[in-house]
Amino acid sequence: MEDIQQSELRFYLPLIAGYLGACLVTLLLLAFNKYEARQSDYRPAKPWLELVLSLIVVVAIFIIGRAYTAGFLIPSELNPIAWMINNLIIYSPIFIFLLLRKQPTETLWLSKQAILLKIFAGVLSSLVAVLIFTMLRGEAERTFVVIRRALTLEALSNFVAVFLEGVALAFLFIRLKWTTNLRVALLVPAVLFALGHLPGMLAEGDPWWHMVLMSTATGLVTIIVLYTCYQIKDILWIGIVHYLMDVAISAF
Repeated sequence: MEDIQQSELRFYLPLIAGYLGACLVTLLLLAFNKYEARQSDYRPAKPWLELVLSLIVVVAIFIIGRAYTAGFLIPSELNPIAWMINNLIIYSPIFIFLLLRKQPTETLWLSKQAILLKIFAGVLSSLVAVLIFTMLRGEAERTFVVIRRALTLEALSNFVAVFLEGVALAFLFIRLKWTTNLRVALLVPAVLFALGHLPGMLAEGDPWWHMVLMSTATGLVTIIVLYTCYQIKDILWIGIVHYLMDVAISAF
């Protein structure tokens, strides 16, 4: 089988369709269960200050990430525990920020509301996403292979990194929404998330057309996902979907 991520439209269209399917399943399931997201009572006194500080946090995450790439964090080759700890270190500025600014986790779209329902929505929608992805690629038989690999310790060690990517996107989106509008709040994280994949593709020597298509597809998926998360005020479900889809596309 060819490199999954080097197969042009046979990769990108099923990828977008898979995430779109996951979003629709989640919205329908939550609506069927009469789920209504609680609105956080927290409102910053100076939203523009929060946005500026959040951008500093994003820069700090990128710097720590580059420090990891350069070998300045815990050596994690073949060490899944160290890999998870490194990701907690990389994304730690977000949680330090919340602690210092005395902001609730609801400002990351993390809450205990209907937590079991949201986990179930994540599991169900992730299975639907993978099935759509593999079927559109004519590889339906790979679905069970993906699920089996997703349950291995080697793959599960990547869940922290995948989940924290979603936390970072929600962190930035919410603070952009406080100060701008929905369009800007969707677009900026999507662009940053797409650009965040470029260093890895450059390091692997990917062709330019792959980088352009991957960045475009990643940005579009981010907008679709963020809009869904905005509607239900939660990111737990998408962490599960993102993880299983990353296994499906052989991201790790």
